[in-house]
Amino acid sequence: MLPEINRSNLAYDLYRDNTAHKEREVHEQDRERREREMKLNKPSVSRSGSKAKILLCALMAFGVLWAVNVQNTRVDDAARRVDDQRALLSEAQDQNSLLQSRLDTKANISYIEEYAGNKLGMTKVTNSQIKYLNVNTESLIEVTPDGSSSIFSAVADWFGDLLEYIGF
Repeated sequence: MLPEINRSNLAYDLYRDNTAHKEREVHEQDRERREREMKLNKPSVSRSGSKAKILLCALMAFGVLWAVNVQNTRVDDAARRVDDQRALLSEAQDQNSLLQSRLDTKANISYIEEYAGNKLGMTKVTNSQIKYLNVNTESLIEVTPDGSSSIFSAVADWFGDLLEYIGF
């Protein structure tokens, strides 16, 4: 029989050699990284500002956004008030047109005559109902008879009726 070879020792040596080799690579990479950082020796952009400056910039940005929001809110409120007032104006103009048309119909002479006749029971005065009095003195009153009217008095009566009808 052949003598047995102890191979466990060989695996241990191989593992130890690989581990040492890996550790050397890690140390070399660390050393190279440190050398690169020392060569650059520049501060990074993210570290160049102080905390106070960053806070101040953030507060200024917030303030600008807040001011824009307030201004937009005021503009919207003013526009809403203008729209409300325009709606009220339109409604008032419609109501004014309605009331004006009602006034026009009520100011019509035929409407007034109809209202006076139907509601108030009034009738138009005729020439036979008119009596003219001539006063010569304080103690004397004359009444003209119905049949003694001339053409001139009839024309004058008609003209007087016309003026009364018109409203003068």
